[in-house]
Amino acid sequence: MLGTGFYDACKYVKGGFVSSETRFIQQATLEYLKVCNNWTTKNANGEVIDRIYILLTDGAREKNWNKAISSRTNFKNGQEEPYLGLEQVLIGMNLPCPVETLEIPDGKNEEEMWVIFNTVYEALKPSDELYFDLTHSYRYLPMLVLVLGNYAKFLKNVKVKHISYGNYEARDTVTNEAPLMDILPLTMLQDWTFAAADLIQNGNITKLQELKDANALTPMLRTRGKNNKDKRITDESLTNYVDSLHAFLLDMKLCLGPNVLSGININRIKSCYEQVMDVYGDVIAPIPPIFEKIEQSLREFEETDAISLQNGYEAAKWCYYHQLYQQACTILDENITTHFCKLLGTDEHDINHRKASNAFLRWGEYRDNDWNDACFDSIRESVKLAETNPEIQDFIRLMRWDVIWIHNDCRNKYNHASMIQGSEGMLSSEDIEKLGKIIRKITARVR
Repeated sequence: MLGTGFYDACKYVKGGFVSSETRFIQQATLEYLKVCNNWTTKNANGEVIDRIYILLTDGAREKNWNKAISSRTNFKNGQEEPYLGLEQVLIGMNLPCPVETLEIPDGKNEEEMWVIFNTVYEALKPSDELYFDLTHSYRYLPMLVLVLGNYAKFLKNVKVKHISYGNYEARDTVTNEAPLMDILPLTMLQDWTFAAADLIQNGNITKLQELKDANALTPMLRTRGKNNKDKRITDESLTNYVDSLHAFLLDMKLCLGPNVLSGININRIKSCYEQVMDVYGDVIAPIPPIFEKIEQSLREFEETDAISLQNGYEAAKWCYYHQLYQQACTILDENITTHFCKLLGTDEHDINHRKASNAFLRWGEYRDNDWNDACFDSIRESVKLAETNPEIQDFIRLMRWDVIWIHNDCRNKYNHASMIQGSEGMLSSEDIEKLGKIIRKITARVR
């Protein structure tokens, strides 16, 4: 973007980079990006497809762009000074890719704001890599560019690679050098925030994995001058953390009950969380609160060295609130069966024991024909005696009718795609509401 001001010359610096002395941050930015070396991407016809766009209002074109400009009056002292327009400066750089101007209005009202937005958006091609300089973007335009970047990421699959700001006001008056600031970390932080929200609200880890795979925290590390060893450690801790979250989500989506009850991936998440907080806590201050928010969303799950029925009930609730309704009723049904097996002293890993125990719970009483299989010989009498056990009776009283509905109605409708009940017995929104009420009621009872 190009403004209308009278710009004094300085050098822009970042790290070991020092620009030519220039009035225009655009020249310094293009030097920093090594455009003359790198921006030569060609299409199948051998045509260079990289582009430099300069956004111009009428005022900016007249005062700072036109190659016919040779002098301007310095408003500070009223003196006429030699002053080349940016168009002539860029011609002198012998850039390897075309420079094009985009006409924009002054942005005085909402209508003009949307004209600017659409002008820039229409210039973008699918999968473009974008390099923005915001130094002369006035009023709300920096915010417009940040929003536009996210909009184009979604609709055109673009990647924002660089956002710079030449801070002339912060220059060293002795050396006449001004910092060239990289503000890309701000938009990267926005990406991490959206990705974490998608995980917490929707159980979707795709965006978080994409950011991890793209080393999307690297720009933030660069701004803090971290060395390669730190980067290796941070990359490893972040990879472990995101991978542990992914494993947990698979437990939910695939109904991996043994993993849920053993807490294997919950334990891993909590361990990796401590590592990633330790690594990033004093490096990128805004990142740890994002991880902490993810951790809070899983706080009801227990770290455990044994089987945790609590985790089974929490998993059903987690699935329900993330709209994994089939997984929710399946995990709830099976976790209640496991719970009852433990009370009866039957083997929760044996399919026959599970079926018979579940039947006992649904019928509310011991029935000989459910326990006739030879595998029950050693426990048949003890199970029969358990019928009068107060703890067993309390459990049956609390769970029986809910289990009957979950097992015989809701779960069957899901597993058979409502095909066997006919239109009268199709799964409905009322069924989903009822499932939620039952899950909340049961998790409150067993907590």
